[in-house]
Amino acid sequence: MFNRRQWLQIGALGAAGGLVSPPWSARAHEPGAPSSSSPLLTPFVDPLPVPPVSEPMMQGKTRIHTLVMRAGLARLHRDLPKTVIWGFNGVYPGPTIRAVRGEPVVIRQINRLPLLNASETHAMPDALPAVHLHGAHVAPEHDGHPRESIPQGGFRDYHYPNTQRGAALFYHDHSHGHTGRRVYFGLAGTYLIEDPAERLLNLPRGEFDVPLLIQDRVIRSDGSLEYVLDHASRESGVFGDLILVNGVVQPFLRVKARKYRFRIINGSNARIYDLQLSSGRPLVQIGCDGGLLPSPIERSVIPLAPSERADVVIDFAAVPVGSKVILRNCAGCSGSTAEIMQFEVAESAQDDSSLPDCLSPWENLSYDPAVPPRQFELNRRTVNGQAVWVINDRIYSMSQPPMATVRLGAIERWRFVNPTNHPHPVHIHLVQFQVLNINGVPQDPARHGWKDTLVAPAGGEITVIAHFTGYTGRYLMHCHNLEHEDLGMMADFEIIP
Repeated sequence: MFNRRQWLQIGALGAAGGLVSPPWSARAHEPGAPSSSSPLLTPFVDPLPVPPVSEPMMQGKTRIHTLVMRAGLARLHRDLPKTVIWGFNGVYPGPTIRAVRGEPVVIRQINRLPLLNASETHAMPDALPAVHLHGAHVAPEHDGHPRESIPQGGFRDYHYPNTQRGAALFYHDHSHGHTGRRVYFGLAGTYLIEDPAERLLNLPRGEFDVPLLIQDRVIRSDGSLEYVLDHASRESGVFGDLILVNGVVQPFLRVKARKYRFRIINGSNARIYDLQLSSGRPLVQIGCDGGLLPSPIERSVIPLAPSERADVVIDFAAVPVGSKVILRNCAGCSGSTAEIMQFEVAESAQDDSSLPDCLSPWENLSYDPAVPPRQFELNRRTVNGQAVWVINDRIYSMSQPPMATVRLGAIERWRFVNPTNHPHPVHIHLVQFQVLNINGVPQDPARHGWKDTLVAPAGGEITVIAHFTGYTGRYLMHCHNLEHEDLGMMADFEIIP
């Protein structure tokens, strides 16, 4: 993976620091097999780490954070040697950024990553990182477009106005052709926008509001991460055989017998999870990608595709002290990919939080049914015997004209048709959209909430509606299976005055 020069760089840098069923299920998706296997590891022996919270400097009313993308060392399991990772500030996951609605944030991202060697670039010259705040409503120059990458040793300032609804967002590398590799090696973190109005809801807060970044990895016995882009992973994406939460393999969390709020992010490259509690009790979903739902929904299973988020309340009050509850992945998996983490109910506690029946107002976007939706086909091609991925038969290139041009202020319906045998989690930058149709079945948009990512099921289609406001310029849409994205399933769209 690394040459001698890169290992020397890494050594120096590391030393420095009513039950509702889901509309579709990951059970229909057969995960790809990892290229090799991790050693057998005992689950639930490491405590869940809570990523550090970045401390900003104040400049007027703007909070300024500085993050350095560099190599570092992380302990992923008690029984493994330390792992070389690429992380923001050299930690994995990256520091949590806590922002407040209406208060701007600037993040200076400094690139001190090891250089990729020729075997790792796969003949793609555009290997420099860019950073995308997934789900953010920001100007195009701050959206992390790969054409605006950060040079080696250089930096870029990203300005986030935080004018949108409170939500859990996800920041990660967005380099052209190498997003999968860099995210796999650690370049991902949580960005929480707090809406002061939410405090009136009296939801669980403080130590009872916990981010959970879920990812799957293959880890060798020497602690190193294995990322292989071969024929199988080009086809299905890169899958691991171990589940990590906040950078640790199958951790445990000691909880009190009361309500907790979990901000769950699927940070995996390709794996879709079906989340379920071993106790048989429902998960109470209160929010998704774009913030709070109109009202809480009890779900027996919550499907979560790459980059989707689920804001969930679990009440441990009904669980006897001393009991253990496992957060499972029931998406056709077994063994180390079927159990995500364990909750140990350690003590009784007084709970002054609440779960109100009404969370957030809702209004459906309206549209003219006489105007047909734009249509995008998500497909594959074979080039020189290898799978590549396309939108409307086009492999992504930064030199291409935009695939769609949208007027500022327009409300449009977009239909994504998927004739392949793989699910494609579709992500549209800039906007939060509403869900109108899945596989020909009309949807109640309020039940889905505001979304920025939605799975186009294998052999199926989805239709969404979005209001394109705030900024003009070029943005991206793409499959958030990171290997499909890297191998061409991405396109620009442009918002014009």
